[in-house]
Amino acid sequence: MPSTVFSIRIYYVALFALLGALLITFIHRAEYYDEAWFAEQSFWLIRTGYVKSELFRGYNGWENRLYVFHKLYIYAGALVMYVTGISVATCKLVSITLGILGGYLVWLYSRRADPEQKYLAVLLYFGCGTLIRFISVNRPETMCMALGFASYLALDSDGNSRSKPVMAGVLAGLAALTHLNGVIYLVAGTIWLFVKAGFRPTFLFAVAGGLTLSLYGLDALLDGDLMLLINQFRDDPATQQNLNLADKLAVLTDFHQIFFHSQNEAALSALVILCAILFRKHIRFSQPILLYTILLITSFWLLTKSNTDIYFLLFLPWLAILAANWLSTYIADQPIWQQRFVQIMLALYCVVASIQIREVILENQTVPDIEVHNSLLATYMPQHHTKVIAPVEFFFGQMDNYKIRGLTYYYLLERETKKIPLSTFFQLASQDNVMYIISDHRLNASYDIPVNAPAQIGAYHRVFQDELSTIYVHNAGRKATESTKNID
Repeated sequence: MPSTVFSIRIYYVALFALLGALLITFIHRAEYYDEAWFAEQSFWLIRTGYVKSELFRGYNGWENRLYVFHKLYIYAGALVMYVTGISVATCKLVSITLGILGGYLVWLYSRRADPEQKYLAVLLYFGCGTLIRFISVNRPETMCMALGFASYLALDSDGNSRSKPVMAGVLAGLAALTHLNGVIYLVAGTIWLFVKAGFRPTFLFAVAGGLTLSLYGLDALLDGDLMLLINQFRDDPATQQNLNLADKLAVLTDFHQIFFHSQNEAALSALVILCAILFRKHIRFSQPILLYTILLITSFWLLTKSNTDIYFLLFLPWLAILAANWLSTYIADQPIWQQRFVQIMLALYCVVASIQIREVILENQTVPDIEVHNSLLATYMPQHHTKVIAPVEFFFGQMDNYKIRGLTYYYLLERETKKIPLSTFFQLASQDNVMYIISDHRLNASYDIPVNAPAQIGAYHRVFQDELSTIYVHNAGRKATESTKNID
């Protein structure tokens, strides 16, 4: 079947160039500010056999046991890092692998279509600026997306096997175990299956998915700590917007921002909307993937607690396939000017992808290596195994050397109570026998110790400062520090 938008040769070249450039972005990938938070959870799972957090010691009992976390993602990360070691690079491997798997599943789903739709769908998937930006970040969204799409692939596939709803339900449940936002795949799948196949397969899907998701509480059940799990869920800062009516209404109102947060999301969102307008006479809501996409977006609108841009990934495979399907199927019958306009839109889509690739590569080249920087900071902190307050990324390479509490802990305290004055912060640190305090000039969800703060604050004296951090040492440890470094 001949191509209708571009020749197959152009798709070959564009896809080869895109995948090659994407691989380059993985090289020396810059650290994202909350990757250490997830890496620490996997770290303690490897070390102790259960998940906890020392970075947030004193917050919701997380230093004892942590029950509310991205279960399957942390387990997978622990398995990978047990084999490869714990570093900025290795903590990204699960996200990268599942992001690539998502593209393969898009290819697999489109294998029944003509070649143009198959190549265009994969090009739209890997060319999405949001995926390019986040595929190599230690976060669970790509894994959740891939498992959710695998669930849909099991539902909307050839054959009438009784095992399909069960397999789809298990995969949707695993997506929810990866990230609780994955519950949308259970909701959408249940309604979609009931509309398409009736009660019996829907029941099998819901039971399989529900039983899989119930594993979320297994660790707390075995420990006899279900009430702690409930309390941690209720008090988790990530759930607060769903528990407050005003905040929830604000999220519902601003939900569209997920799809238009930046050019990265808007490029694909606008393309899908454009196709829906151009081909409205041909489109039917009964189309399986369109119906599922609508159910998916609606369920997320009702359930989500946030409109952050990374959540766009949860819809990416469906949007890419929808646009590719509509374009390859209907554009040939449209006026020439519409065909040319679509070609321009796709060219702009590739431009947006190129811009994001360039930004990622530039970030990789300009942002300091966080592990090297942490090693530099440690040279000014000779007293090991002492208490340190630091940005959470100080975890990388230093967790075994110091007793680290994250600056984010104090940031969360300020959000929940009231602002902590600088003098009070340093006084509390001294009372807790903290030897070193490291500021975060980038303010990545960190308590703010200003760059121009005094050199002497309470019992602490500044011994180092660069563009990322300032180190304060307690007077009790100042002599040891000065004997190690010649401080101006």
